Amino acid sequence: MLHAAETGARESGEVVTFLHGFALDGRMWAPQTTALTPPYRTLAIDLPGFGRSRYIEGHTPMVAEILTLLDVRGIGRVHIVGASLGAAVAVDVALMHPDRIRSLVLSDAILLDFPAPIASWNRCVELAKAGDVKSAIEQWLADPLFDRARARPTVWARIQEMIGDYDGGHWTGMSKLRWGSREPRERLAELRVPTLVLVGEHDTPGFQAMADEYARIVPAARLQRIAGAGHVSNLEEPEAFTQTLRDFFSTL
Repeated sequence: MLHAAETGARESGEVVTFLHGFALDGRMWAPQTTALTPPYRTLAIDLPGFGRSRYIEGHTPMVAEILTLLDVRGIGRVHIVGASLGAAVAVDVALMHPDRIRSLVLSDAILLDFPAPIASWNRCVELAKAGDVKSAIEQWLADPLFDRARARPTVWARIQEMIGDYDGGHWTGMSKLRWGSREPRERLAELRVPTLVLVGEHDTPGFQAMADEYARIVPAARLQRIAGAGHVSNLEEPEAFTQTLRDFFSTL
């Protein structure tokens, strides 16, 4: 069972489920889960192999694991907010089970099969497979993705703590990301849930391009850039990010 930090009373109204970025975990959403309860009930999920969610060998897609967690907690339809990797997972959930989704928020989102490589990725894989996960983590932390965050000591300390706890399993192949839908980029036009695409105005060109592509293809999706933010926009500009969520949810 996936680990999820929950806030808000069970009898609260709508549920917001948060999915984190690569090498991070549900702790990245603390500014939002604190600010949104009440009136919302929130779940900050650790995806398989991250945070406190242990990777279990098998063929169960992440979508199924997320829905099992929601079912166990008696939760039906949810708003899903995903960052980077977590945004791609959120899209996977929406494509596989649109009946469970109230809305999608895709922040600094990865778009699978889009040609926008991350600068440090191949080196991180190389180092981790050679048994040097510590150096792989250092390489990851030096990636341009975090240029904006490194300039903010409190934010950077939080990111370093989370990434420092990552075991590198997805780089070594010990953990795997299992997807439910095939060719998700080709299926984006099928999405009919209200969708907000967010991207930090200082995020890398690749992530800017992926945000533009999501906004272009997903029907009625709205694109908004978060002023002053880089790749980890919810931590770098937490007040603006949270207010954007509130404003979006209030229109639904």
